[in-house]
Amino acid sequence: MAIPHPTTRVHLLALTALCPSLVSGERTGGSKKKEILIRSSYYPQLQARVVALYTQGKDRTTIAQTLNAEGWRPAKRRATFTALMVGRLLARQGLRYLTPARTLPVVHTADEWTLQALAQTVGIPQETLYAWLRRGRLTARRDTSVSPPRWIIRADATELARLRAVRNAPHTCKRPAVTQTSMEDF
Repeated sequence: MAIPHPTTRVHLLALTALCPSLVSGERTGGSKKKEILIRSSYYPQLQARVVALYTQGKDRTTIAQTLNAEGWRPAKRRATFTALMVGRLLARQGLRYLTPARTLPVVHTADEWTLQALAQTVGIPQETLYAWLRRGRLTARRDTSVSPPRWIIRADATELARLRAVRNAPHTCKRPAVTQTSMEDF
């Protein structure tokens, strides 16, 4: 009979104390990492704390920082929780993180339009309007009071008429005329 290395015995004893079924060979499916986390003695309290923070409206990063500050530790391989780990803990409870709704509406005057609203009104793709905006063909300002920031485009009745006219105008492509060259020209 082979005598196990002393450190192996210590690790086996620690693993047996934490999760006896893993050492005995009993498996419930899934990875050992997941089983160790689920079978650890603090997992129900950890789940309850994560759900409590979630119901308070905290985001995943804030929940992870709170858990780390309170002294909670992941089961393996990391010393601290990350937002991804918190997301997985929430998913195991059937919860998913929703991005918070915009708290402030976009504020603009009657002659100002968001990029999306102007595109729908004039019938021009948003990409085209954005390209014109970047080239300076439209007058706009950046509203950073909302998340994510939005472009607000100034367009009164005459500007709307001009944009519709540009949209309905035939597309002419000014390319240089192709000249025929003969072999003698070379």
